[in-house]
Amino acid sequence: MSNNNPNVFIEREIEKLPNSFYSHAEAIFHLNEAGIEVKQTRVADWLGFSRANVSQVIGRMQNSGLVEFTDELKLTKKGDYLAKMIARRHRIIERFLTEVLDLPWEKVYFETKKWENVLSSITEDAMLKILGNPKTGPFGNPIPYSNYFEGPMDKLYNVKTNKKYSIIKISEELKKDSSIITFLQKNNILPGNKIFISDSNEYSITVSINKDQFFGLDKFIAKRVFVS
Repeated sequence: MSNNNPNVFIEREIEKLPNSFYSHAEAIFHLNEAGIEVKQTRVADWLGFSRANVSQVIGRMQNSGLVEFTDELKLTKKGDYLAKMIARRHRIIERFLTEVLDLPWEKVYFETKKWENVLSSITEDAMLKILGNPKTGPFGNPIPYSNYFEGPMDKLYNVKTNKKYSIIKISEELKKDSSIITFLQKNNILPGNKIFISDSNEYSITVSINKDQFFGLDKFIAKRVFVS
């Protein structure tokens, strides 16, 4: 793999792992990234699997040296590499599907899930070359091992009113809901765009992307869009 990936695993070893290890490692990575408590119940909720199923997979991952148990689930060095490799593929594929194949955002997440476990390092490098070696996915999330530096940012829900901000990224959690992604795209809540916060209350905030066109964002979304 390119772009400064550490040689923790060779690709041949990774290909022998079951796909369930891929998805569970990636879920733990995303939960950490989102600042969500990493418990087996959270992993089950994130993946939409039963807790019994997740417990079984996590046990096998522990036996394989990918996960260790503390107060929370923690990826080992090998587990972290596996998770970042999948997240890296995921965000490169998202870029490819949106920018090269011009798929609408609401289709991209689920299409990407079909591709990410089978992408080879050769195809990954070819995609990166076509895309111009981006450092983030289309939703603003860093591509692991791309040397991307995330500057200071805050959740949209926490920032001051009567002020304009730059949208930096949209949480992976929101990407799983195609209706939310459609709403965000329709209203131009996209990384790189400016957003003005006019009002805020306990349940929602009122924002504007285009001058004098205001609309509401509920608390759930506003806590998962990051700005600076």
